[in-house]
Amino acid sequence: MAMDALEALDASAERNLALVAQVGPEQWDSPTPCTAWNVRTLVGHLIVGRHVYCGILHGCPATELRSIMARQSEAADDDPVGACEDAVRALRAAFSAPGALDRTVTHPTMGEMSGRRLLVQLVCDTVVHSWDLATAIGADPGLDDRLVEFAYAFYTGPPFGDGALYNVGYFAAPTESLSPGASPLDRLIHLVGRG
Repeated sequence: MAMDALEALDASAERNLALVAQVGPEQWDSPTPCTAWNVRTLVGHLIVGRHVYCGILHGCPATELRSIMARQSEAADDDPVGACEDAVRALRAAFSAPGALDRTVTHPTMGEMSGRRLLVQLVCDTVVHSWDLATAIGADPGLDDRLVEFAYAFYTGPPFGDGALYNVGYFAAPTESLSPGASPLDRLIHLVGRG
């Protein structure tokens, strides 16, 4: 049975929080599959990204969104688990409010979309970055196959199908062929150019 957007949000947030809690003190400066980010900045991205998406849902101006994004490098400094938990709670409250999923919002780079699509985009980003984080710290990603399929369907559907996913600049195209019998997670990771 397919997940709905809020169910996927809860599942992705739960797993992501568990992975953040597994980061050891010596691992915060470790590299990640996102070559521009170490573990600290990746977790910072996950924290501020949730706040940015709350801001988009509420129609915050671009200057305010940029101000939130500017805090990415230090967002995971003092209490990364607590900061992630706070961001998850804020996001859940914002998107579960009456009418939030049906609202028309404007994403800074993707244009107009429904609140539901905005939430799905954030969830799918979190799924991929949970794999990035797990890989960086040597942990089991532990991602539910339904959640992985949820993200795969989003990234292969409109407007991302037929290679358009790579035109928006979020992901690199795969450089190697996908092995036969690949798992759902392998298929997703290959799709977003991680393997």
